[in-house]
Amino acid sequence: MLLSYFRKIDAYSAIRVFAAAIVAFAVHWSTGIESWQDVVMSLGLGALWLWLSWTLLRDRWVIKASALRFMTYLLLALYWSVEFEISTLLFYTLVVELNWYLAERYKRKDSVLSVLHSGTLTALSSLWLSQEALYYVGTVLMIWLVTGGVKVKTILQWLLAWFMVIVPLTYFLTREEFNSQSYSNVPLGWWSLLMVLSIVAIGQWVQSYLKSNQKNKSRSIVAGLFVAGGGSLGWWLGSYFGTAICIMGLSYHLANSLRYFKRDRLAEVLFYLVLTFVLVSHYDVIPW
Repeated sequence: MLLSYFRKIDAYSAIRVFAAAIVAFAVHWSTGIESWQDVVMSLGLGALWLWLSWTLLRDRWVIKASALRFMTYLLLALYWSVEFEISTLLFYTLVVELNWYLAERYKRKDSVLSVLHSGTLTALSSLWLSQEALYYVGTVLMIWLVTGGVKVKTILQWLLAWFMVIVPLTYFLTREEFNSQSYSNVPLGWWSLLMVLSIVAIGQWVQSYLKSNQKNKSRSIVAGLFVAGGGSLGWWLGSYFGTAICIMGLSYHLANSLRYFKRDRLAEVLFYLVLTFVLVSHYDVIPW
């Protein structure tokens, strides 16, 4: 069974995830090659994401949560790649995950550098997220409030790092050069899959909150807010950033659901049903 290979972490996990990523990219580009700039950027961001997942972000994407999170993320990313550039989705994932990691690192080690790095990263990436910078900054602050155990001093340090980067950059550089496609009138039919999966994620969110330790409890809260807040932004405002963090939150909760689901055969059948639906939608067999 496919899921059984991704439920465990061993020496071959990286190879499995890399192969799954290659297949996902191949399916995406089989419907029409994008511009070479987007291809290069997507491959570069994808390679960086995989490398960080097995090094800096190892405990977030590999240990305990299992490689199932990669499978669910890639599946949902493939589904939404029809609506916006895959490089944009990967960029959103990287910057939010890195900020999430820095907030958790600050809570563990009380490192001022984590605060300064987060503020600097937020300022730099806000130039790319020009039209959705407000949502992005709000998301980062939410992560810190839920995860980092912040104090007034921490907030001031974060704002200092943010202002020292964002002010000179916005003065010397034109924001239009960094614009990325951010809003779209996505047909409501495209939200059917995410709405169904969100219902499944609610059950896992409750279980994670009630039974997890303090670290995983804070992660479940952040991921739940990603699903609720990101889904709202994407549904009502057509925000790509909102859709991206909604997919991130779903990848966390759905991976836990698949990992702890006791009926393996049923989980496998449900996974293949979702996979079939994604492929059928991707190749426009079902017109929305």
